[in-house]
Amino acid sequence: MDTGTDEPRRALVALEMILSGDYLTPTLNGELYFNKPPLYNWLIAASFHLFGNYSSFALRFPMVVSLLLYGLTIYLLVKKHLGSRIAFAAALMLVTNTRILLYDSMLGLIDITFSWLTYTAFILVYHFDRKRNYWALFLTTYLITALGFMMKGLPSLVFQGLTLGAYFLYTKQFRKLFSPAHFAGIGLFLLIVGSYYLAYFDRNAIAPDKIVSVLFDESAKRTVVKFGIKETLLHMLTFPFEMLYHYAPWMLLVVLLFRKGVFKRFRQTSPESQPGEKPLITGQPFILFNAIVFLVNFVIYWSSPQVYARYLLMLLPLLFTVFAYVYYERTDPTDWRRRGWENFMGFVLIVVTIGAWVPFFHPDTKTIPGLWWKCSVLFGVLAFIVYHYIRQPEHRLIILIAFLAMFRNGFNWLVIPPRLAHRQEYKDSSERIARQSLGKDLYGYKQTIGSDGQTDVNSFHIEVVRGEILRKTNQKLPNTLYIADSVSLGRESYQTLSEFNLFDRHPAKLVRF
Repeated sequence: MDTGTDEPRRALVALEMILSGDYLTPTLNGELYFNKPPLYNWLIAASFHLFGNYSSFALRFPMVVSLLLYGLTIYLLVKKHLGSRIAFAAALMLVTNTRILLYDSMLGLIDITFSWLTYTAFILVYHFDRKRNYWALFLTTYLITALGFMMKGLPSLVFQGLTLGAYFLYTKQFRKLFSPAHFAGIGLFLLIVGSYYLAYFDRNAIAPDKIVSVLFDESAKRTVVKFGIKETLLHMLTFPFEMLYHYAPWMLLVVLLFRKGVFKRFRQTSPESQPGEKPLITGQPFILFNAIVFLVNFVIYWSSPQVYARYLLMLLPLLFTVFAYVYYERTDPTDWRRRGWENFMGFVLIVVTIGAWVPFFHPDTKTIPGLWWKCSVLFGVLAFIVYHYIRQPEHRLIILIAFLAMFRNGFNWLVIPPRLAHRQEYKDSSERIARQSLGKDLYGYKQTIGSDGQTDVNSFHIEVVRGEILRKTNQKLPNTLYIADSVSLGRESYQTLSEFNLFDRHPAKLVRF
């Protein structure tokens, strides 16, 4: 289980639902958890039940399924408007950008599932608008928005509102937002979300304004409201450049847009107008829609100083669709922009291929079992792919995708094992404490656990072994064991039964008073 993200928190909330039997009320260490609605935790809990264990595979299974469905959805929806070649490229760009390929595809987080739903809602707006079926448009997109809200809260409403507002304003259909179909969609959203919260408040004596306050705080805590103008302006200056490496290599295709009249207004002069005569973006309605939706929603993250790269995963297919279209349909193979990107990527591929031997010299990897055959196979396959990248310029984009897929295999062989060894330390020590405390009540003492999310990984492994929620308390009870650190213990009189580390190397003890 990853210790540097929210993955342990997602796992812990789902586990406590199973242990308590209460799937309406998310908790952390037995305390009410308001930050995220419960839908994704339900998916994780269902996966735990499906596999009959609490393994990392079961934790990440909903994400894996969502990623596959996300790629398939991109292909099917884009194919309707731009053909299979562009659709295939856009889908694989999403799956193989470095952020997903080397990070988010290995974590049981909300973002890929949430992004899949959000992107689907984006494209359905265009799809049903072209069919003039506004009842289907509003009902399906608000249904998806409700599911998104039940995963991540207010961001789903922001995406829906900005997308509908921008698109209908641009297409001069703003009155559609006041149609009965739109109000029916809003009603469906309120019915789904409201039903959950009615059941929640019926079970828990919590003031509704407390949950509303937490959801607003979760949405606003990374924005200018929290960080001020100076930090926001600095972020707006640097974030576009950060995107180049977060979503490499495909984000570098932005160079294809460096030409005059990218957003020139399209005016149809004759039915015989050739594609090359049309403006780059506005000349193709579906491409224009992707550009509008990307830009209007991107502004939210561009103006938010503390934003993680995974928060933009629902916007990437919009941009990658534009890139794939411009690459295949609007850029000649001899164009300096395309040639420059392909040549640069060829250089990078050669460097990475040579780098397949680096693990022999790195202290964390040189002791990996089977290093010789792993590096040899990786180097051989990458070199073979690079050869074809050089010899087949007409297929370079797809060949690059094959290179990235093999690179991910090498990543699995050579990078992940040292990381697992570090994470195993916390699993082993937590399970040792859990087994040592079996047969006794066990609590976290004061603020030792659960105060900032760092200890979620420890709590999860302890709860799995003990089969009960690890709660917090300030009381000293008879025949009871406690997990406590030096700050919580202060000058208390206690007996130490064992010592171990909470994440991240925070010393703690198993004690009795």
